[in-house]
Amino acid sequence: MALHSNTVPVYVASLFILNCVFITAGSGLSSESSSGLLAPYDELYYRGVRAYFREDWERAAEFLEKSISTRDMLLRTRRKCHDECLTAGDDKVSKLDTADATLWDLGILDWIQVQAECVRFCVGRSASPAALLPVSSDIEYEFGTRNPYNYLQVTYYRLDKMDKAASAAHTFFVANPSHLEMRNNIEKYRRMIGVKDESFQDREREQEQHWEMYDAAVLAESSSDWVKAVKKWKDCVNETLKQTEECRAQCEMAPRVLPEEPENARGVYERAADLSLSLLSCKQTCVTLVSTRPGRVSALEDFLPLQLEHLHIAQFKAGDLKGAVETLRSLLLFYPTDSDSLNNMELYSQTLEGDTEAQETGPMPKIAKYVSRALQEKRLLYFGMANLDFKFSDPDLWTPEDVVPESLRETWRAEKEQLHEKLKQGQKVEEVDDSGFYAGGPIPVVGVTITMDDQGLNGTNRAVLDGVLSQSECDRLMQLATVAASVGDGYRGRRSPHTPHEKFEGLTVLRALKLSQDGLVKQSDAKLLHEIGETVKVLMDSYFRSHSPLYFAYTHLVCRSAIPGQQEGRSDLSHPVHVDNCILEPETRQCWREAPAFTHRDLSAVLYMNDNFEGGDFFFTDRDTKTVTAKVKPSCGRLVGFTSGPVNPHGVTAVTKGRRCALALWFTTEKHHRDMEREEAEALWAADGQIVVKEEKVDTESALKSARSGRSQGKERSKERERVTGRRDEL
Repeated sequence: MALHSNTVPVYVASLFILNCVFITAGSGLSSESSSGLLAPYDELYYRGVRAYFREDWERAAEFLEKSISTRDMLLRTRRKCHDECLTAGDDKVSKLDTADATLWDLGILDWIQVQAECVRFCVGRSASPAALLPVSSDIEYEFGTRNPYNYLQVTYYRLDKMDKAASAAHTFFVANPSHLEMRNNIEKYRRMIGVKDESFQDREREQEQHWEMYDAAVLAESSSDWVKAVKKWKDCVNETLKQTEECRAQCEMAPRVLPEEPENARGVYERAADLSLSLLSCKQTCVTLVSTRPGRVSALEDFLPLQLEHLHIAQFKAGDLKGAVETLRSLLLFYPTDSDSLNNMELYSQTLEGDTEAQETGPMPKIAKYVSRALQEKRLLYFGMANLDFKFSDPDLWTPEDVVPESLRETWRAEKEQLHEKLKQGQKVEEVDDSGFYAGGPIPVVGVTITMDDQGLNGTNRAVLDGVLSQSECDRLMQLATVAASVGDGYRGRRSPHTPHEKFEGLTVLRALKLSQDGLVKQSDAKLLHEIGETVKVLMDSYFRSHSPLYFAYTHLVCRSAIPGQQEGRSDLSHPVHVDNCILEPETRQCWREAPAFTHRDLSAVLYMNDNFEGGDFFFTDRDTKTVTAKVKPSCGRLVGFTSGPVNPHGVTAVTKGRRCALALWFTTEKHHRDMEREEAEALWAADGQIVVKEEKVDTESALKSARSGRSQGKERSKERERVTGRRDEL
């Protein structure tokens, strides 16, 4: 359909009035499903949660499972109806080019009405009117973080259905890989009689297959199996495109709450434009959602172009030069002036000299369509930003500058110049830390010195202290980590939960004590791990002038090891930028202090054991997660301490060679969130080293109280089984 310049604003306003019609298409009030139609999954979830807290386990399992399956069926129904109604009304559109320009708007509305009726009829065959209403953001968050499986884990344990409990625990853990206690639970389920390896299945695996393919492709590359790598990268590209289309279809089909009409109400076209631009923005956000690995906060930037880059190199090394040319031309659609890609294209052309057909191979049609559509949507969105005060955050790095209107580019250039001027003048907007902690207190431990304070670290409530450990103590802890960490708390030398390019090992104080009781490590080394934590607590309490008694929230000896052969071209981090007690949203600079974040954490500390590795620097950033404000190079006995809130976003650069070990500690002023594992270890030591044999038990009482936040507050033991808990770790 040809669009002339004078119709573009009307097109922006009209194109997705369809979405508005969809919103009202199923606005019934009944909350009950009739004639086998799908019921509202949010209502089923509420019923399940209420039954859970009444300890009505059968009903809780029934309603929680129904809420999950109903939501899944609703999403499938939306996608099916989206595909069925995709061409509805096309005959109306085909007539627009020849229609009288004055009737163009009516023609568009006619097309919209036809599509709306198709969707209303299709979805109405499967879902009740109430099921078509929008759900709250809280419900979306619960399902997005897989919290229903957190409830189901305890529910099935209480029903003595351990295989289902294990499956629910594993499914929750995949999306919450830093959840240390859930990881511990999984290890305990593995030791239970009747629980088989097949029980540990991710029930949401269908939405994550592109990540499995991505990891498989990286693994094939690391072993130089280029033929297999080509297949896996192709699979990954295709699945990524498939998941993106699924997400975009849900944007179109999901009901939306109509915004309230303001007092200074604008015209129908402006309001319709807001709706249509919101829909386009939702579709663009799919790039970020698909590029974000489960359990991660930030997306892997340039996810699709990155896959294409790997694919064309694998094709070249596998001898498929024609395929390499096709893939490289596809990559050039994203970055047409990239010098490395252009040089590679020249190399391929020279290698294919005489094969004209292969040399002239064009880009993949599906990638060309993807890029073309994305550029069209971006032009409309940037038009909305420039002319309709619409807010849009571009998810892509490859967006060409000419897509952005000149007026916006001028504004951005002016803002950039102002920022550079401020930086030249040394100006900095200071973050306000309302935690009640104030850096600058005395250092009560002999031999410990302040290396960097707030000023040196360009921030608030930050410090680097040296001399906390001697070299011999570092050596002992490194030896402890070498012997024990691989059988520590659940990672056991597996790939890091934060990156596929590293192995991750961890050890807690209690686990170290038990290993010493088994004769696997020296008891003196396990006690040293405990004693060092006490020293760090004294330092943190004094230097940050704690206003309340401090308690250990968690202590974890962590080692990250670079996987040989998987470091070339690496662009990710060992640990993505995050905040320890809230969920950071870089686009808005907001940090939400809510589950699944560890909202009880007040102070954080990292004590380093060694420096004989490459990479692995600790760094602070601004709230945008990209502006690095300070870097700290690890070394034996160096302690980084800071408040756990939004003034201190931080991360770890990639460990590209060797093994990096550090003791991570978190402190809280809330006594009921103290580390009960640590207290158990202390009680065992107080009993003069006697081995206390305890069988496994799930601490369902504490889990009942804390399933919403994924944290366990109680840690009591009984004679049945070692408890299964629910705390999660961020660092």
